Amino acid sequence: MASSSSEEVLVLYGSQTGNSEAAAEQLSSVLPSKLSTSDSRTLTSRCMHLDDFLELEQAKWTRLVIIVCSSYGVGQAPIGARKFREVCDTILERTNDDKMLTGVNYALLGLGDSHYTTFFRNPTTFENALSTAGATRIGELGKADASGTGDMEQSKVIDRWIDSIWKELQPVIDKPMTEEEGLKLKKAHEQTWKLCLELYKEWKQTNYFALIGLFLPLGGVLLAILVHFYLHG
Repeated sequence: MASSSSEEVLVLYGSQTGNSEAAAEQLSSVLPSKLSTSDSRTLTSRCMHLDDFLELEQAKWTRLVIIVCSSYGVGQAPIGARKFREVCDTILERTNDDKMLTGVNYALLGLGDSHYTTFFRNPTTFENALSTAGATRIGELGKADASGTGDMEQSKVIDRWIDSIWKELQPVIDKPMTEEEGLKLKKAHEQTWKLCLELYKEWKQTNYFALIGLFLPLGGVLLAILVHFYLHG
């Protein structure tokens, strides 16, 4: 979670041809200059794959998240978003009422090609799963069609969505995050990461730093031997 003097907004994407990635990088680069706070907080932004958010960041949700993603093939997730799609599918398959993403606000820009019958299936799955889990969408669900022409050309739709989204996002970060909001985000992080570990058991990691700290009093040579046998059997 960001400190009291700063707040981070994550821009997450999955991209097969590079269009979603380019839009996400554009959003992330201009975000600190487009949004302002009512106090001394500094806004920062990072851009990364949706799957990296899950695995490397361990699903540590920020109060506001912007997602840019396309459909690929027959409605599948593109590169960098396949595990996130599996998480979304799992949320939709389960029938419990646990709103584990309450407190998360998201904006979603979807890309696709209406020449295919599965046009927009992947962004729609994201939208359904996030809302089902209790997250709140901010602004219009962006739909940028690769087969669009004239004013509906994909690049023009993307530009219009980006230009219009800032006024929708501004109210979310106007005020500092409350303690209650922080607790909701903590739950969202814990519950999402728990689900990830159910799906991807290989993500469970040993705390090697704690292990080294445990063996350190035994001396450097013995430490090296013990760690070697621990890691390699």
